[in-house]
Amino acid sequence: MLKKTLFIMFLSLTSITLLAQQIKTISGVVTDATTGEALIGVAIIEPGTSNGTASDLDGNYTLDVKGDRISFSYVGYKSETLAVQNTSTLNVKLVSNSELDEVIVVGYTSQKKREVLGALTNVKSKELTQLPVSNTTEALQGRVAGVQVTNASGAPGAGATIRIRGVGSINSSNDPLYIIDGIPASNGLNSVIPTDIENISVLKDASASAIYGSRANNGVVLITTKKGKQGKAKVSYNGQFGAQIHGSLTEMANTSQYINIYNAAAKNDGRELLEGKWMKDFANVDHMKEIFQTGLMTIHDVSVSGGKDKFNYLASGSYYNQEGIIKNSKFEKFTGSTNLNYQATKWLKIGLSANAGKSTTDIVPSSGDGYGNDEGGSVVRYAYMRNPAIPVYDQNGKFVDKPSEYFGHAMYDTFFGEGYNPLGVAEMADRKRDETTVLSKINVEVKLPYNSIWNTNFGIDYKKSELNAYNQTWGTNDRINNPSSRSFASNEDLGWTLNSVLSSSHTFNDSHRLTAMVGTEAIRYNGTNKNAGSSINGDTQYSADWASSLLSFFGKVDYNYNYKYYLSALIRQDGSSRFAEGNRWGTFYALSAGWDVNEEEFFKPLTPVVNLLKLRAGWGAVGNQDVALYAYTDKYMPYANYPIGGGDPSLGYVQTQLGNTDLKWETSNQLNLGLDMAFLNGEYGFSADYYHKVTKDLLLQAPLPPSIGNAAPYWVNSGEVLNEGVDLEVYMRKQYKNAGFSIALNWGYLKNKMLKLDAPIQGGRVDTGIYAKLIEEGYSLGSYYLYEMDGIFQNESEIVRSAYQGANVQPGDVKYKDLNGDGVIDEKDRKHMGSSIPTQTLGLNLQGNLNNWDISVFFQGAFGNEIYRQIGHETDGFYRGFNVSKDYYDNYWRGEGTSNTHPRASWNAKSNNVMVSSRFLEDASYLRLKNVQIGYTFPTKGKLISNLRVFGSATNLFTFTKYNGLDPEMTVSANSSGEGDRGNGIDWGTYPVAKTFTLGVNMTF
Repeated sequence: MLKKTLFIMFLSLTSITLLAQQIKTISGVVTDATTGEALIGVAIIEPGTSNGTASDLDGNYTLDVKGDRISFSYVGYKSETLAVQNTSTLNVKLVSNSELDEVIVVGYTSQKKREVLGALTNVKSKELTQLPVSNTTEALQGRVAGVQVTNASGAPGAGATIRIRGVGSINSSNDPLYIIDGIPASNGLNSVIPTDIENISVLKDASASAIYGSRANNGVVLITTKKGKQGKAKVSYNGQFGAQIHGSLTEMANTSQYINIYNAAAKNDGRELLEGKWMKDFANVDHMKEIFQTGLMTIHDVSVSGGKDKFNYLASGSYYNQEGIIKNSKFEKFTGSTNLNYQATKWLKIGLSANAGKSTTDIVPSSGDGYGNDEGGSVVRYAYMRNPAIPVYDQNGKFVDKPSEYFGHAMYDTFFGEGYNPLGVAEMADRKRDETTVLSKINVEVKLPYNSIWNTNFGIDYKKSELNAYNQTWGTNDRINNPSSRSFASNEDLGWTLNSVLSSSHTFNDSHRLTAMVGTEAIRYNGTNKNAGSSINGDTQYSADWASSLLSFFGKVDYNYNYKYYLSALIRQDGSSRFAEGNRWGTFYALSAGWDVNEEEFFKPLTPVVNLLKLRAGWGAVGNQDVALYAYTDKYMPYANYPIGGGDPSLGYVQTQLGNTDLKWETSNQLNLGLDMAFLNGEYGFSADYYHKVTKDLLLQAPLPPSIGNAAPYWVNSGEVLNEGVDLEVYMRKQYKNAGFSIALNWGYLKNKMLKLDAPIQGGRVDTGIYAKLIEEGYSLGSYYLYEMDGIFQNESEIVRSAYQGANVQPGDVKYKDLNGDGVIDEKDRKHMGSSIPTQTLGLNLQGNLNNWDISVFFQGAFGNEIYRQIGHETDGFYRGFNVSKDYYDNYWRGEGTSNTHPRASWNAKSNNVMVSSRFLEDASYLRLKNVQIGYTFPTKGKLISNLRVFGSATNLFTFTKYNGLDPEMTVSANSSGEGDRGNGIDWGTYPVAKTFTLGVNMTF
């Protein structure tokens, strides 16, 4: 009996020991990986068993397990299964699935972020509202890899251009397609204010944008506006008050320095010296500083939103007022919007939205020399050239014009030049542009059986622009604007869009997900252009009407297996009235695939470190129809004068355009390869894309000889352009209990190259009949074509030993390289040098928060491009009696060995020294501290104010660049309006960007 008892006790102890060895007690805390907050009710289960528990109010848990793994799952978070072999404490940070499951608008429909296969970047409202800007386009600058945003000028109300993955067209537009809540917006991002935007999706490749077919050649920008949410009414106010000042100004020679260099030139050229009887008590004016001022600005945004039962609403209003940093320039804008949604039944939802804006711009001439535009020469350009010896005002307070009038002798026009008074040009400018825009939409969404939705949008896009100008006579002997005149120009456009889309989504066996979409779209635009004027010679009036239409059919299929393998295919057919019958229809398509490697079983051991590894690939073709209206047909104009038989001229018709009925679509074939990765619970990650885009059958105007007549050249399909590059977006983010920070970097590399072209095309005018750029095979569309400066001739011996440049070349003149070795400097010695298109773009956003304080620092830059400083022809070219830069004065050639960079002072040598050459080509790379903002959020316990934040902000604070002009970004001249992108990169003296300092408040009631 005793033996039996001892044996039972032994077995019991052994079983208890074995059981103790098999059962492990695991405890820990479950928190949010981003915020660090405890997660309540997380399901914690031993896989393959019913053994489990849930986390408590503090995120704590305890679980006895027999196996070696525990799984954690929570709604809205990514599930984790972790090993527990050698630990008794396991703290877990769950990654929110909200980012992967975030719904993004991708074209006529929406997708979860994890399902997106194309190159797409989503920009949130918070990023867009950091800058105090008048247009949303500028707020997008530096936010998206592979996207370049450039301001036309720093003038109030000036527009900005967006280039997505390079430039593919020569004469046709390179602007992307803008879609606001499903409706095309001809006014682009200026149709809506930043505070009304929920987010912006930039579609960069064919697999993302081909659903828009013929209009997607240059990428697509999709804007989703804010909508009301269920709950009590919420009132929000955002206000900013600030001041703007100019940045660094080019230092010019003072009066004493100018007289010294003038006399040096006079001795070189055998002219009368400025001395003796000609000397007076001259002024010493910095005309550049005279035109600038401190400009005040204010922004007020108010919105009311809410919802109850089946109805939600949002209404907003905005007021923007900005004084320019150049006197007499100003911009004022009022905007109002509404967004209403009504769930009429379980299957019917109706939405109505409207956005209207009214703006007034007081314009001063801001770029160019007046050639090819109706503004006249830039005020900045005149400030560069105006002689410091000439005062701004005379004794009676009137603007001084010609120096001969003020100093009492015609010789002073030779001494100091007869250029315009820059402040007078600014103050006497009386030009106002009034713009009215309306963008409205009605939406009907019907839920059908079998998980299908029928969505229909009808939208109106209206814009009216009126320019009133009064050109008052002023100046010496009324020489400027003589006779006085008035002019009026009006452009009124009305477009409507109707699109209807049927989509259906199904899941089979919990693993196979299939979504299909078919749709149609009709778009029509009508416009009227009017021009009128009055002067002493009588009244004039012109009017023209136009219309264009587009009809489209499209379809798309998306498939994924268990969110692991993805396939997508789409096709679209467009018919455009811009082409003749037989060529009106174009077919566009895209195929793409994706693989979430992190969902594979073999990858599971790595998921605690590598949370996401996704491969993407896409191929497709998109198009461009942006050609001049009625380009396929000849155009004629009445009321032309024909001299017949030597008598009075007879009225008749004259041909104004040559047509081409064979004109067809411009098409881009695009390849995109992408990689997305996230690490350590999503705290680190990056997205990289390689793209290869070839645009063929370019829509361009054929270069024709003058003998063809005055008719505009016909449009043809000719040439191929390559845009190839890499887009990279990298982030790091950490969040602690009372603090956190994030770093977001985007970088883009671009190679642009002309692959095929029937004949070279000039661009970038720098003087009458002289161009600084040339587009031809093997080079970038922005390539400069110049003589190469080879220093300064130091003596006669060098001139004799060098290639022949001309009979009057002397020591101290610019020497050019004889590139073809024929002993003569001529057109054959020009070469391609640099490009106006950046090879790299950069955006860096740093954010941090500590308790109630927050800070953001944003850098933006472009690299690898050059600017041709045309204004240097005057400031460094010794032109007439105009002023020169301090740099030229300090470094011009005074004798052998004194300078090898700046030539001698001489009017006679200008034709040689100011040839279109590398002398005026400068590195335009820059890095700009775009914005710094510091804010404080007050603890609000009261019922009246639910949120109160105040902040201070500084914009365009510092610019790091080697460029000697006012601004390396301002290179789009009014002169180049007829040249398109091939005219970019020429600095005529442009209105620079302002430094802005603001104080603001965000309030919610």
